[in-house]
Amino acid sequence: MPTPEILAPAGGPAALRAAIAAGADAVYLGMGELDARRGAEGFAVKDMPALVAEAHAAGVRVHLTLNIQLAGRELGRAARTLAWAEHCGIDAVLIADPALLEIMPAFPKLQVHWSTQAGVSSSAGVRAAAALGVQRVVLAREMSLAEIAPCTTQGPEVEVFAQGALCFAVSGRCSMTSWVGGRSGNRGTCTSICRVNWSCNGGDHARPLDMKDSSAVRVLPRLAELGVASLKIEGRLKTADWVERAVSLYRRGVAGGASGDELWQEAEALGAYTGRDMTDAYFDGRRSGLVHPDEGRTASTGTPCDDQDPPRELAIVCENDGQGLRWTVVCGARREEFTTNRPVPHPGRDAGWDDLRARIIEGLPEGVTFVGGDDRTGGLRLPRRTANDLAARILLIARPRTDGIDRLKVVIPEAARAVLAPDTPHPANRRTLRDAPDRVRCDLADLAAVAAGIPGLPITIEVRNAAELAQAESLAGDRLVAALPPVLYEDMLADLAAVCQACAATGRTLEVNGWDGWQLAREAGCRALVAGPGLGVLNALAARALHARGCALVFANPEADDGKLGDLCAAAEVPLVLTVFGRPALMHTRAWSKAPPWEMEDARGSIRIAPRQEGPVVALRPSAPFDWRGLDQRGLRAAHLEMDLCASPDPLGEWRSRRSPQAHRYNLGRELA
Repeated sequence: MPTPEILAPAGGPAALRAAIAAGADAVYLGMGELDARRGAEGFAVKDMPALVAEAHAAGVRVHLTLNIQLAGRELGRAARTLAWAEHCGIDAVLIADPALLEIMPAFPKLQVHWSTQAGVSSSAGVRAAAALGVQRVVLAREMSLAEIAPCTTQGPEVEVFAQGALCFAVSGRCSMTSWVGGRSGNRGTCTSICRVNWSCNGGDHARPLDMKDSSAVRVLPRLAELGVASLKIEGRLKTADWVERAVSLYRRGVAGGASGDELWQEAEALGAYTGRDMTDAYFDGRRSGLVHPDEGRTASTGTPCDDQDPPRELAIVCENDGQGLRWTVVCGARREEFTTNRPVPHPGRDAGWDDLRARIIEGLPEGVTFVGGDDRTGGLRLPRRTANDLAARILLIARPRTDGIDRLKVVIPEAARAVLAPDTPHPANRRTLRDAPDRVRCDLADLAAVAAGIPGLPITIEVRNAAELAQAESLAGDRLVAALPPVLYEDMLADLAAVCQACAATGRTLEVNGWDGWQLAREAGCRALVAGPGLGVLNALAARALHARGCALVFANPEADDGKLGDLCAAAEVPLVLTVFGRPALMHTRAWSKAPPWEMEDARGSIRIAPRQEGPVVALRPSAPFDWRGLDQRGLRAAHLEMDLCASPDPLGEWRSRRSPQAHRYNLGRELA
């Protein structure tokens, strides 16, 4: 049988070379801000041709991650990045945003891989990839071997996460840190709120969402038998030494000769890096042993080092080195050291430590916090000009590392320019937040009351089988919009295919919330499709891509801030739907087999969430809704405004209510990082 590829993380040049030395078949890396691991060291764009050539000389392929949800103003940079990637000889690009499906044909030398952020969790999603020209699919991390098996026979190659950190959320379905502070895991700025302490029902603080790390070393023969093409090692925020050890472990594992137990012991030693235990429960289809409270937490043998995207916190140390000043600047995962001379200050024209600190704080970019400075010089005094130059140098370190694409003046192919060229905005997008909502969404259990109490408007109901569809039809009639769940697994496909076939037969509007569901609808011949919140977009090209694939209406991503949402609304060539009220599922998880009877609050008191069972997954929804109704945001215009009353304790009461001035505004009024 073919030997699976070993795909190694390369967070920076040292990790890249370590992966090559250890025998990786391929590496994946990011080149700038359009990458789901923005906290990694990254690579200078100008160095990429030489680095790719170095990898190719060793027989190692290079994959580029371009796998975030893109804002409209980032599309040009994305196209330039693709042009540079093709110029450098990069082999494949991982994408998640539908907009890139439109751009990628302009770059025929680049293979297209769907990132795990695309949320593919069944064979239907892999068939969707084949229909869309995607050559490889990175499957969701929470899938079992039995669920992986049918995915490997659908045409595109299948890539599986084999080693590294697990998210408590199912792949591509988390916006919790975005709700709390505008930092989106779907855009590469997750702050790992699942790893912090939580209080459940007011009890003592614990870590009920703290996942173990995953390792596939005991199931490597089975993955090879199934036809998995690539074994992915997660870890672009880990050290080069860790990468070398991980690649060496999997090199031995696929070669055979070592027992599963022997390999498992080595895998557990890798876990000492983060202080987390190992599990392979997902591969076995188990829903226990995934989080540390399940079985108790063992003591780590090493010093824990968090491998999640760190907070963007800036700290500075200044000390004498005998001849001048030595500076250490740490911002997130970046650490830089440099030395300066110590010019003689002039009284009245000098600056001290507090002055330098004030200059730095004043210039800090969005999302960076100054957490400390340590003057070890015994009383720093500098000429003002020197202090200004130092502050500017430190602020360059604090700013997100730019990809440098703009400075290279990369030429975008004419085919890509044609795709990026804006068309006429759709005239239906004229309703503002001051208008009354004209669509409603609710739970099936509340449908009878909502249908009676809110006459005339379309009502969207999530259904999982033909019986639920028939029940919803009997209560809502022609007003019903049937919605497929956002998360689909293999054992759900038959029931959901029947839903799609029934909607196709009657011409009923069907809302799809992921690529798996889109493919089922396509196979059933559904003609009236809506791209729901599960496929919510941040840019007009993504909306165009979904419209071109049969979706008459497209939902805007509610994570969007004022600027990104305004750009989308101004440029969208298709009718948009804005969700103006709701308790969105900030996370879907498979780590719990059943929703616990808790209301949870994080240790900082920044969020309260209530888990609830939604089919095969548990959804974590905020206890209080966001509410945009009546806000004076005249740049936000859409064809329809929807109130989402799912998980509402009083759907009709909330429908009739007015917005409270204290209501959560999600990311309106702040920047979505």
